[in-house]
Amino acid sequence: MSLTDAHRPTNSRERYSLMADATSRPFAVGAIAVPLVLPVLGYLSGDPRVMFTVHLFLGAFWFGTAVLGAVVLGPVMGSLSADANAEFAAGFVPRMNLLMEPVSLGVVGSGVGLAHLMGLFAAPTPSLWAALVLAAALLALGFGPLHKFTAGMFDEIAADDTDHDRLAELNKKYGMLSLVELALMVAIVASMAGLRWGF
Repeated sequence: MSLTDAHRPTNSRERYSLMADATSRPFAVGAIAVPLVLPVLGYLSGDPRVMFTVHLFLGAFWFGTAVLGAVVLGPVMGSLSADANAEFAAGFVPRMNLLMEPVSLGVVGSGVGLAHLMGLFAAPTPSLWAALVLAAALLALGFGPLHKFTAGMFDEIAADDTDHDRLAELNKKYGMLSLVELALMVAIVASMAGLRWGF
């Protein structure tokens, strides 16, 4: 389904259904299932090496996407005309929203699972506490204001009467918060380096 056939959603369930239709159902299922199932399989393997591989794969994807969004896509979208911005957002926003929230849960879940398999909770270090606090902050940011902004962007591009000024404002706010997200990610990578060296 094209978003040209959609309408402004009235609730979250309808919004996600329209997003899934806009991206294709197979993409939606894969985007949600893969990031959530991989950490479970990694943990059930009982092998820290498998869990580490899952965590590294999902974490690299999350970090890379955050860099791309904050440094490249955000500024590009902000420089487009109103119509071009809406057209780009129509393809970009549903995919990002469906994919990145499960990825963030998968990264944090696999990190916690890895720490458990490695016995790090038996004697938690300052770096471990820092990583947990930063992970909680990233989830709060992603499922709080960032979700609110992307949901608002989707509502506007799905509406018959798209408010281009509101769409541009939401995009600007999303871009600024993406920089905060990126800073938190750099900090959590630093905390994981501390974990590696026993701090």
